[in-house]
Parts: sequence; C-alpha cells; structure tokens
Amino acid sequence: MNKSTSSKVRFWQKMDKNPIGVFFISFVKYPINILYAGLGIIVFMFSYQSSFSEKPVEPGFFAGKIVFDEEDYHRIETKNIEAHVKNEMGNPVLTLTCTQEKNLESVYLKIFKIKGPGTYFIPGDGEISNIGNLIKNLDNYQDKNNFFESSLPNKEGVKNGVGRVNITKITSNFVEGELILIANNPKGQQAVLESAKFKVALQN
Repeated sequence: MNKSTSSKVRFWQKMDKNPIGVFFISFVKYPINILYAGLGIIVFMFSYQSSFSEKPVEPGFFAGKIVFDEEDYHRIETKNIEAHVKNEMGNPVLTLTCTQEKNLESVYLKIFKIKGPGTYFIPGDGEISNIGNLIKNLDNYQDKNNFFESSLPNKEGVKNGVGRVNITKITSNFVEGELILIANNPKGQQAVLESAKFKVALQN
C-alpha cells in the first residue's frame, strides 16, 4: 500500500468515526439523499416565510358617544365586539354585537340583505326591517325598560327611533364602519348613540 492510498484509508476511517463524517459519507454513497435534503430545505423555507407573511388578526373595537334618557353623554368604548355574516332566507345578513365590560352597556345590530360597502338605514323601508338596539345594562335583562329599540315610539307616541349604518369596508375577514342610532324603550325614554366607529373580524 503506497503513501497516497494509506492516507486515503486513514481519511475515510476518521470520517467514519464522527457524526459529521457519517453524514457526509451518506451523501457520497447514496446521492438520492441530496435530493431529499434539497426538498427538505425548500419545504422549511416556505414554512418559515409563510409564518411571517400571515398577519395575526387585529382585535376589534367599538367606540362612540352615548346617552340614555336625560343622563349626561359619555363614551362607550370596548374591544368586546363580535360580527358575522350568515344567509337568512336566501340573503346575507350582518349581525354585530358589542358590550362594554365596566357597565354592560351594549349595542346590537342586524342588517338584512348586506351587499357590501354603503349606507343602511334602521329600521329601513324594506320588507324586513333592519334592527338596531341599545341596551343600558345587559345584566338586568328582566327589566324591559333597559332595552331601547329603534322602532318603538317615544314619549309623544312618535316612532322616531331611527339609525344609519355606514359600512365603509367589508371583506371575507372583517367589517368596519360608522353608526348613528336613536332608540326608545317601552316607557318612551330615549337613548342616542352617535359618532360611533367600529372594526371587527368576521366570525365563521
């Protein structure tokens, strides 16, 4: 055995005794491993890239100015808001609810035949009236006077409960817009919500 051959033998013996060497030898003996390794690297890179490209869903918010009967105006602000669009009677219907945690003031909207961005009136002139309710205290659900509806008459007996929802953007993932709502309870007391803005992820 000449010097060149013996040095080669020693080299491969050393390679065969450490993990990196074994890994290297596996590629030399089995070239198909190079293909498997390449595929593994490509899959890893795509997974790594997609984990950064998928943005987390931002939490929703609802904020506006509200007053119940003769109380002072105050702010209603909450991230406790939910919305979904579902088919009812063959038409898409947007339902939105939000509740302020500290005093359980709530807003409930139901807009029938939602067609995308635009202005929707409450109750509206369609065959099915859109719904807009303000709730003074959701916890006190047994007291019907806590529920202010947009279609009930006021103290003078006039059905002046009206509202307007301006949907500024709606996609398959979220909806955002602005809201004005005047509603009455069975006593004829009035509640007003104005300058309200919302943005919320749509639930399935």
